[in-house]
Amino acid sequence: MEELATLAGRLRSGHDLEAYCDLLTFGLFGPGGSNTADAHRLLRKPLSALGAARDRLAERHANTYSGGKAQEELLLIGTAALLGSDFRRRRPGKFRLPWQETWEEFCEQALNAQEAKDSGSGSARYGYQSGFDRWCETWLNALMRLTPAEQDNHASPVAARWARASAALERSIKRDLQDEPWATRLADQLHHVGRGMVTGIAASMADPVVVAYDGREGIDLPWPAQYLLWTQYPGGARKAGPSRHRLTAVPRLFTLLDGLSRRSLRVIGDTEWHDSPAVYQEAIDNVPKAAFSPDAHCWWNTQAAGRLPHLLSMARSDAASTREQAQRAQAPWR
Repeated sequence: MEELATLAGRLRSGHDLEAYCDLLTFGLFGPGGSNTADAHRLLRKPLSALGAARDRLAERHANTYSGGKAQEELLLIGTAALLGSDFRRRRPGKFRLPWQETWEEFCEQALNAQEAKDSGSGSARYGYQSGFDRWCETWLNALMRLTPAEQDNHASPVAARWARASAALERSIKRDLQDEPWATRLADQLHHVGRGMVTGIAASMADPVVVAYDGREGIDLPWPAQYLLWTQYPGGARKAGPSRHRLTAVPRLFTLLDGLSRRSLRVIGDTEWHDSPAVYQEAIDNVPKAAFSPDAHCWWNTQAAGRLPHLLSMARSDAASTREQAQRAQAPWR
């Protein structure tokens, strides 16, 4: 309860994405890492009280972190995670090649400008080549971190995140090229180029798509951010054992984060409108129970071709019919 009160204090003091993510994952497991449902019967009552207090606190702050700047932050984190995974693979991916070429081009321009002035530029070039991936990774990690925003000057959480990433990049480059007077200018140039690319990818990938999600898998995001994703883009869910299987609409960006060795998010259709969570809930409730067995590794693959889009279409029709009936009940002369 003391830990929960500390989180409550942080949330009262201002926008704090890290605190809200901690709240979403608070008390998921009982003593010794066991599930709270398996805890000793003597602990069930206090653990239940703790869970209820956590739910009340989460509900109190849900609106703050379900739209607007919170969604902008999550798109920024997601884009950084996407580019970071490409760098970790150390091979060109869908976004890595233009990203890498752009950054390297700026580095080369800066280094070439020094050759006429500095006979020792060869060592600088070596420092750039050995440090390039490290700079990118440091900068992207700073964008991904779920740290609280600075409250002085009322900086937006996104602006504060960019400022931290810029400082991380400058420190990393200065470590590698500490004797070069133009290292700070290089950091500024790279930050400007990288910021434009990250915001461009986030904006171009913000359109929603309908996805099916097997809760036994994870996507390549900082793990508290996955809970934030389902808070900001709620849909239908069915619990099967320890897993929660979902059907919802998320920005297309997040469907690219799970393509390394698994396919956690299965795109089952594009959408030009935002369905209500009730529509997704009705659709997933009609998926046969057997599809959620442990043997069905990807539960959507157990359905006949086109079955899930059909279920979703039927759920939309049912929802539209319900709305029409409600309108007629209010105004029968229509």
